[in-house]
Amino acid sequence: MDKRIALLLLFIISYLLVSLLQIVASVDGILHFFGLHWIFALFAALLLLFIPAIGPLAGVYGAVEVWGWPIWASLILFFWPYILYGILLLFGVSFSFRGFRIMNKKAKKEPDVIDAVYTIKDEEK
Repeated sequence: MDKRIALLLLFIISYLLVSLLQIVASVDGILHFFGLHWIFALFAALLLLFIPAIGPLAGVYGAVEVWGWPIWASLILFFWPYILYGILLLFGVSFSFRGFRIMNKKAKKEPDVIDAVYTIKDEEK
């Protein structure tokens, strides 16, 4: 199997497992906080998945209060895409500034002047 395909499959499988873990933690958090039936908590958790800030917070609450996880571990589990996007954004901004500086140096550089060399021959008759 090609390494790229294997890495892609590993990413897809791990992403699905983390997503399922997040849904279960959100359901447990909603069950614990509101005391709803698990079917209603599941529907609420699935609806909260589409709200960027509220959905992960319900999962963090479930992981910390129900499962007894430390807060840092649950924050990493639920907010890892935001952390990854922030790191990538920082790299992109820093590389764009670096490229901008290089372009400015090239633009401010004096153009190369090529001096023509002429040779004059005296023709004797």
